[in-house]
Amino acid sequence: MKYNDRIVTKIDGINAFNYIKQFAGQYSLISKDKNVKLNSVFKEEFWLRNLARYPLPSSNNITFTFLDNNELTLTFPYLVIMTKKIDNQASLENDNMFSSTALFDQTMVLNYVTNFEKLNWYNENQSDNFDYIMGGNTTYYYVHKRTKTAVIKLGSFTQENFQDVKNIFLLASGNILIIDLIGNHGGHSCIAYSLLNYLVPEYSNLGVLYEPMDARTTKSLISFSRAFNFYPNSILNLQTGLPFTNMDWIQPYINYTRGNLTDEYSMKWSINCDGEAFGMGQFWLKNGTNTTYFKSIYVLTDGTCGSACSLFLSKLKFGSNFKKAYGIGGGYDGNNVFESSSYAGGGAFNWNDIVTYYTLVGANDSSISYLPTSAFLNLNVYEIYINRLNPDYPREFLSQSIDKQVTSSDYFNLESAFEQIINDESPPFGYAPIINSSLKIIIMSLLTLKLLLNSTHQVAYI
Repeated sequence: MKYNDRIVTKIDGINAFNYIKQFAGQYSLISKDKNVKLNSVFKEEFWLRNLARYPLPSSNNITFTFLDNNELTLTFPYLVIMTKKIDNQASLENDNMFSSTALFDQTMVLNYVTNFEKLNWYNENQSDNFDYIMGGNTTYYYVHKRTKTAVIKLGSFTQENFQDVKNIFLLASGNILIIDLIGNHGGHSCIAYSLLNYLVPEYSNLGVLYEPMDARTTKSLISFSRAFNFYPNSILNLQTGLPFTNMDWIQPYINYTRGNLTDEYSMKWSINCDGEAFGMGQFWLKNGTNTTYFKSIYVLTDGTCGSACSLFLSKLKFGSNFKKAYGIGGGYDGNNVFESSSYAGGGAFNWNDIVTYYTLVGANDSSISYLPTSAFLNLNVYEIYINRLNPDYPREFLSQSIDKQVTSSDYFNLESAFEQIINDESPPFGYAPIINSSLKIIIMSLLTLKLLLNSTHQVAYI
């Protein structure tokens, strides 16, 4: 581990890598895969950033030991915001938020580490082997000079970045496309569906693109509330100022077993991103009537691709023009294969979209008198389970591992990862001719040997 060109050997007296693994297992909620947990911690400096954020520390400082045995101790001031009466330490940890004081500049902490964002390969806008075409924020478009392979960094599926995403995908062309999904934590599901519809021939059929969904009241948000500040009564009815807790509109429920788990499911429905609800069609990509698809699509991921990103990747993998998902990072306990995406089973939708959908299709199917048309938060309190793969097997229980791990790259050197993917698809110039030359030599040798044998045979016969 290197920070400001100094190698860290210990953190608070613990081997640095063991400290990172321990922190990943305890605090990273992004995946069930421990390799992905580790990736999320290492890639985003999650462990250090969060020392000044939500976990309640046993102390307010941390000590680094460097290779030269010198030590550096950082101190973090805290402001604890009490949200309710507490009875014990566990209650304090589970029910309160923590934030740094307004006077404490959190960037002071990050000055001690190598900020990966500053080492972002895409920000360079230049490369010996790649041409920068356009980009900014979280979305970039490069073209490999030798093979004309398109490389698109898709950093998020958020609505704020959609115009950049749209412009780049409409401009991108060629036979081969590499999509970098490293660190993409999702966004609007309709953007994921829109890109799938645009990139994959089969998904031009909306009946194949969309899938029936089930809803159930979310239980996991309760256990995750300390990290994400979500609570069962987090939807606030602005008409009354009171929490909206009436979920009768998705009931009655039925109990049935999926993926060896019996639970309460209800409200079967399908999303329609191209229609009136869920975006009013604003996220749909159109490029004339004669759409030309990429012949080969590859993905580079570290497994932290989650939510809408996971929806995108897990459906993209079934496209006829999808080839492989390459993984970067991992290697936890010698295991180089890890999950390609995270928390694919859940989805969050804008509350007003849910209201719109209910108004369009469900008004006669429920006894509920009304749904609040405004909410304090934009997130609903139930999960979506996508069952296209198997009606009895929710996608959250399905393992979708990477196909291959890049061997010559890391987060600092993405160009090597792209070169490996490109070489797998299109070997470098000179490689094929060498093989052909070798074959020619072998064939000529065999012909010469045959002529010699024939000559010998003829001499003996005479």
